[in-house]
Amino acid sequence: MATTSSDREQATTGLRSNALATSLRTPLKRYARLLGADSTLADDLVQEAFLIALRRDTFDASTPGAAFTFLRTTVRHLWLQRHRGRVPQCDIDEADRVWEERCHDGGDSYVEALRACVERLPERSRRLLTSTYVNDAERTTPEATFGMGKDGIKSALRRLRTFLHDCIQRRVRREEA
Repeated sequence: MATTSSDREQATTGLRSNALATSLRTPLKRYARLLGADSTLADDLVQEAFLIALRRDTFDASTPGAAFTFLRTTVRHLWLQRHRGRVPQCDIDEADRVWEERCHDGGDSYVEALRACVERLPERSRRLLTSTYVNDAERTTPEATFGMGKDGIKSALRRLRTFLHDCIQRRVRREEA
């Protein structure tokens, strides 16, 4: 059966709808971050992928899974174009393998596990994480705030990252069981 202009318009209307675009944007951004993009570049790659999809005659947004697969592949190709020759193919293949293995839900289980693990941290540890990773623009030096030297901050952050990694892995495994 031939696809008419109105069929295509109806299918892309789904992508234009705020709900579908919003539901796909976060996992796409997580995928771009997994590839190695910083937050700003991830936003740019996702936006470009949406624009490419909307301009494509054959794009069908009526099935969210297929739409996500197309957009994820587009983000991957855009990333590779920007990093031509600088990113080994094995790194990209590994990122795809990790995504397929662990992020079948768009990464939501990992984000929820991270939130739960951060909540378990002592207040001082949460403040150190926030001052280091969240409040980047207005950050005061953590050394002064926490009365620690640079090496002490680095050691504390290393221990926190190890704790969070282990905690997240335990929670995700528990949910999968």
